[in-house]
Amino acid sequence: MRQVTAFLFTAMLIWSISIEVAAQNRPLRVFLNDDSTSYAGVRINGQLWARYNYNNPGTLINGEEASRFFDISVRRLRFQTYARLNDRTNVTLTLGQNNINYLTARSGEIRLLDFYIDHRLHKYLTVGGGQSGWNGVSRFASPHTGRMLTLDVPAVVMPTINQTDNILRKLSAYVNGQWEKWDYRLVFSRPYAPVANTRIGQVSSFSYVKSGVQTAAYVKYQFFEHETLVSPFHVGTYDGNRKVLALGAGFETQQKAMWHLNDAADTVLTPMNMLAVDLFGEIPLARKRAATFYAGYFYYDFGPDYIRIIGLNNVGGGTTTAGTFSGTGNAWPAIGTGHIGYFQLGYLFGSPKKKEKWQPFISGQYANYARLNEAVTFFEGGINLLLDGQRSKLSLAVQNRPVFDEISPEVFKQVIRKNTFILQYQIRLE
Repeated sequence: MRQVTAFLFTAMLIWSISIEVAAQNRPLRVFLNDDSTSYAGVRINGQLWARYNYNNPGTLINGEEASRFFDISVRRLRFQTYARLNDRTNVTLTLGQNNINYLTARSGEIRLLDFYIDHRLHKYLTVGGGQSGWNGVSRFASPHTGRMLTLDVPAVVMPTINQTDNILRKLSAYVNGQWEKWDYRLVFSRPYAPVANTRIGQVSSFSYVKSGVQTAAYVKYQFFEHETLVSPFHVGTYDGNRKVLALGAGFETQQKAMWHLNDAADTVLTPMNMLAVDLFGEIPLARKRAATFYAGYFYYDFGPDYIRIIGLNNVGGGTTTAGTFSGTGNAWPAIGTGHIGYFQLGYLFGSPKKKEKWQPFISGQYANYARLNEAVTFFEGGINLLLDGQRSKLSLAVQNRPVFDEISPEVFKQVIRKNTFILQYQIRLE
């Protein structure tokens, strides 16, 4: 009961703070020449969470078994500086961190996330390089986390997150451009050495050998307005300000990315291959309303029976003997070898006389993974209160996840479902 009271008190505190945030009327930018073609600027983005989690069975919190837990955390923090040196050349630097919670606060150092330079060779072609979020596969493989429809980015669209990358970022060279209604990107990355899941066995895992270069691409056709290519990141909603419909397809591949043991205990190296097709749209309606939607199909091949258990901003610190295959805290089998479908749907409305807007949303994932004997389903539903667009936004959501366990040798099925309630406040200055 005390944890529920703490959650409600924190919710009221965040609400009172959020409604006092003043509107931003001008960009945080200085011009470097008289004709304003060269400039430098700053962007700041932060997301705070107050969360009440129904933990997976056997979860330990500071060594004590706990069936539920309330916490406050910093989900994301970004500080970005950027400069347009001339009408062809740009440089971007981003510092930040994710998941600063009661387990990680003392080790949550600020990381270098982005440092890349791009140069426009032709009006249809730009080249660039450095550490960046330019990715392929699907639209939200490069998600704009400060302009999302849903409360959080689903793990399934970030298939190598913090495995062979740095919070989605990779050391890459890339080309991108737009021609008529086509938008395209091609990325060549040297992946980071994997930091987990490298133990070799009959189930595929990331290999610890000299692997190949990651090659990724994403192409989309834009039926209405064109989306910008200034940033690698794709927006999840335009708050009803643009009419967008984009059909996209992409892939990512890497030789010798995975390994496993065959029946003769020989080491077998296999490639990582991923394909996706998706559709994103936002259609403005009468009286400043708008409908937003996204649907994607994904095929991931990480080798035999690969599965990854993920708990975003996880609160769990281990499990007792009562633990399950899904692990601790809010973790669940989110990514693996198999076929996946994912969708988002939102509706924006508000009074024409007021600046604030409401945006209820729902999202869901359905996946058939080779390792599991039952489909994986995950749902998130909630509502955004846009106090000043994405610059000041309050979100309340519930997430419903499966808990899988090994009910008999090598038979993995869902045994129960658990919920998480999250209140998020986002502030964005740019």
